[in-house]
Amino acid sequence: MYARAGAESNPAETGRAFGSQLSAAELSARTRYAPPGESNREEMLNGGARPSHVNLDATQPVKYDVPSEYKENFQNKAALRAAIESETGQPVQRVDTVGEDEVAYLAAMKSQGELADFDRYVNSMIDPRQPGNLKWLMEIYPQFVDRRIKQVHTDYEFALRNQLIDSWGVNTFDDLHFKYLVDQGKIEGPELRRNPDEFADDKYAAGFLSPAKWLGAGDNRKAGLRLPFASAKTGKMPGGDRENRDPSLWELDNRNQPLGRGRTTKTLAQGMQSNTGRPGLRV
Repeated sequence: MYARAGAESNPAETGRAFGSQLSAAELSARTRYAPPGESNREEMLNGGARPSHVNLDATQPVKYDVPSEYKENFQNKAALRAAIESETGQPVQRVDTVGEDEVAYLAAMKSQGELADFDRYVNSMIDPRQPGNLKWLMEIYPQFVDRRIKQVHTDYEFALRNQLIDSWGVNTFDDLHFKYLVDQGKIEGPELRRNPDEFADDKYAAGFLSPAKWLGAGDNRKAGLRLPFASAKTGKMPGGDRENRDPSLWELDNRNQPLGRGRTTKTLAQGMQSNTGRPGLRV
């Protein structure tokens, strides 16, 4: 190791070039994993009633603004001004010429604002969950869908990579730098996790090796038939939001419907043994 490192250079190598590479990699990661813009349910101004032909539900998250080298430069200049004022104790007048780059930056931000408004307009026009709407949108404005799906890819890539490093440790330099950025709070993202089994007591047997543990969904069936997207955790969902989400709010009553008196293993077996052909219990 001693021979491999060799003698120190003159002037001494401070690692500045490698530090610049780390800074560039950090900016790239912060750009890639920048949180998408918040999307909330639209509200009508002035107490106006919701028109029947519009969709006011939140769209899928997507980025409209991310860190950039130019924005970092703006922050560095502002920090220098603040440091000079703090050191001298009085405001310091400095000549700061407005260049074409600043004009271009302002124009780019105005364009992003226009894009955000246009996307809101498009989202109010259609509901992609409704049959046929997504096909129409992909024909007319596929970028709307593509950008949001790319965001999904990024979110799951972050969650998978972070979980694998936490599980199996750091195995490459990229792993090391990624985990450093996560640990320092420089980048953040979602996580993959399972919901706890809240209904274990409803099962016939909780034993892991019991064949009854793996009975089909029909044996754990509730009293109603859940509507499409009752299990949704994004977009429209029963209860309005994740904190109040309750799939039972989107259920149809089974009464007076085909096999509505019960179709679990137990009730079907009772129906087989009943002279009336009707199950004795309703689930």
